[in-house]
Amino acid sequence: MKFLFLRMISLIVSASCLILFAGGVPSHEPFDVADPEACVMNLTVFSDVHVEGNNYPRYKVFANCLRDAKQNKSGSDAFLFLGDNTMNGQNIENMMLHGTLYQLLRDERVITIPGNHDFGNGEGNFEKIRQRFYDYSEAFFGRKLTEPYFCEVVNGFYFIVLANEVKEVDSMHMSDAQFEWLERMLDEAARSGLPTFILAHYHPRMAVPINPDSGYSLVQMLADYNREHDLFFLCGHLHMSPCANSFHAWSGFPEAYLPCLTLQNENRENFEETGFGEIVEVYPDRVVFRMRNFFTGDWAKLNGAPLEAVWQLKNPIPAA
Repeated sequence: MKFLFLRMISLIVSASCLILFAGGVPSHEPFDVADPEACVMNLTVFSDVHVEGNNYPRYKVFANCLRDAKQNKSGSDAFLFLGDNTMNGQNIENMMLHGTLYQLLRDERVITIPGNHDFGNGEGNFEKIRQRFYDYSEAFFGRKLTEPYFCEVVNGFYFIVLANEVKEVDSMHMSDAQFEWLERMLDEAARSGLPTFILAHYHPRMAVPINPDSGYSLVQMLADYNREHDLFFLCGHLHMSPCANSFHAWSGFPEAYLPCLTLQNENRENFEETGFGEIVEVYPDRVVFRMRNFFTGDWAKLNGAPLEAVWQLKNPIPAA
């Protein structure tokens, strides 16, 4: 009954928001993956949506970016949201976020992960706000959580979600239990023979063991795994504008840094960087990350060339 009530109220709130605040943007032209015939899986990835109860310009960007993403002619195997989906984890913000996701992506696979803002951004009752995230996750996605980290398998591919476990804004504090769980998930993922995707709000060098005597290092663990297997790390938090550093492998594994989807100035006016997310295309021999502005309908460019990264797979995907 509790979850039914959350869904009903959220759908009423989001329907009102879509009618009142998210109109007036012309439809974009349909787009597609680079090679539809060869593409094994493709993902749509956003971060730092920051749905805010009284910020209607930001909501308008969010809703219309989802509408553009639906123009992908090949569809999307999953929509990923890499944290800071809301501004303060408030009920009204969760209603606007989850109700809109249901209204526009109800037939899609959606994975939302928590960021510091989803857990109150260092303010309020951390446990209560975290439980709110769990409740909405179960009400809308059937995802029953008792910890903020979890794993989902999409078409055989492992999506391993890492999360901060304490009331902290600028670091991802991980318990030994989470590290041990990650080891088990990586073992499972390795047996699939497919590329593994690690999702986190924070970049890997912002991971801090809660146990001061812990011998775990997230960067080392992932780099070790990537020596023999194919691993890709996706994160947000930094609000990094699309640039040459959006994609790199400095720590021994490929990393993709998502921009803030709804970037604004103090007057709630959109910056040029507003609306950027990514399309991730998996092919039998490679994985391609392509940066796209879903608000304007344009592909990102750097020095006149498409802003994208191509990583060859060490373990090619067998033909079906």
